[in-house]
Amino acid sequence: MSRLDGIIRLRKWELDEQRRVLAVLQAERDSIAATIDMLEEEKAEQARTAGGLEVSTLTLGLYLEGVRKKQDMLREDLARKDEEVDEHRDKVAESFRELKIYEIAHEQEMKRVKAAEDKEEQEAFDELGIQNHARQEAMTDSRHLKMRR
Repeated sequence: MSRLDGIIRLRKWELDEQRRVLAVLQAERDSIAATIDMLEEEKAEQARTAGGLEVSTLTLGLYLEGVRKKQDMLREDLARKDEEVDEHRDKVAESFRELKIYEIAHEQEMKRVKAAEDKEEQEAFDELGIQNHARQEAMTDSRHLKMRR
């Protein structure tokens, strides 16, 4: 196990947590936007059903003013939530960059280890080849043939 494995595992966990928080913030933002849309539809429905009654007109005006104020407050909340989502999106991007740095470092470390193992293996094969060649040379050398008999 590489020394970077633990760090990578931690960074992945942190990135997952950041993504979960971003999803929650995005859901809150979508909820605010849906509420604004719902109030807009409700306003239009109330305006259609009010008809031409004087009492309705008076109460409709007050109702519409209250809805408009509520929508303004929700739009301010939406703007703040958009800023919060953007800030958190930046945090997620930074966490992802940090994770990639460690993953790349781990990959390079694994390549170095593999290259060292390959070199060591090749040196062992070369040594075996040299010994085998020397053995074959010794067996075919005429001086050594006389010694074998």
